[in-house]
Amino acid sequence: MKKKATISRREIASAAGVSPSTVSRALAGSPLIPEATKRKIERIAKRFGYVPSDLARSFYQKKSFRLGLVIPFSMSEGRVRAVPSEYFSKVLYGAVGAAKAARYSVTVITDDGLSARDLEREVLSHAVDGFIFLGGRIGDTRYDELHSRTVPFVLVHHYVPGKPFISVDTDSESGMRELFAYFREKSVRVLGFLNGGESFVNAVDRTRLFSSLAEEFGFTVMRSVDGDFSRTSGRNAASHFLGAPFPDAIVCANDRMAFGLIEAFKRENVAIPADVRVTGFDNQDVSTLLTPALTTIDNPLYDIGALAAKKLIHRIRGEEVASEQLPSRLIVRESA
Repeated sequence: MKKKATISRREIASAAGVSPSTVSRALAGSPLIPEATKRKIERIAKRFGYVPSDLARSFYQKKSFRLGLVIPFSMSEGRVRAVPSEYFSKVLYGAVGAAKAARYSVTVITDDGLSARDLEREVLSHAVDGFIFLGGRIGDTRYDELHSRTVPFVLVHHYVPGKPFISVDTDSESGMRELFAYFREKSVRVLGFLNGGESFVNAVDRTRLFSSLAEEFGFTVMRSVDGDFSRTSGRNAASHFLGAPFPDAIVCANDRMAFGLIEAFKRENVAIPADVRVTGFDNQDVSTLLTPALTTIDNPLYDIGALAAKKLIHRIRGEEVASEQLPSRLIVRESA
């Protein structure tokens, strides 16, 4: 055969001695096609510069080859409320990279009160083949409904105890344990805690871990203050620590609250870490822009996004998938 500017699927099939449908399945990565046949078809396709049609692939397999990344979004009195941009962008970039490697794309879906039926329609209409959920809150009943309707989805930084929902999460304990060991080395004895409230499972888990590790390492907990993962709640928390002896260190359940707390402390001329050590969680870019730079726990957001996309694609293909956690780690900087 002479190399042509364009070549059809039928010609590839003829050269490989298989049917056109086998070519489509092989180039789509179907597990039903023997590996030897796949490699043969891929070599022939590469030699003749054959590029499969994504439209034809979608039509043939009745899939869109798009993943829906669902993010909380609302607008009230002209103010947008959504997942923090850095958290969202890192998870998104990870998901896009993994999806691209599997010849999928990612569509961002803003969740301003979408019902399970609304989400199911996105799949039934072939707008997307499944969902990655960010920012899930405790008590969301849509996951039960979607699961009962066999709609593929993966939860990120969220899980529902006792349910078979697939999740990709961060192991907060590994990094927090490193932090407590570091405190012990620095002769820290008395701690304060700024928690993330009770709306998010990660916030609840970090509060539980803080309490259990403080007991295990023999630290005294002077005060625990309620926050909600926002920078504003960090600023508001400062008043609960001012006007009384400071603990040796204040552990914040995320970087945004630590940022707000440090802002408020600076206005009151509190020196960090001389007067009190402050730590965060997530290792967002703001942690390196603060003065002093923030000691924090690294949350592998990019890798979390990539793993979530891979698991969702496997789920869409009907393969067995299990939930997974990635380790966190301590990043020591100037604030502690």
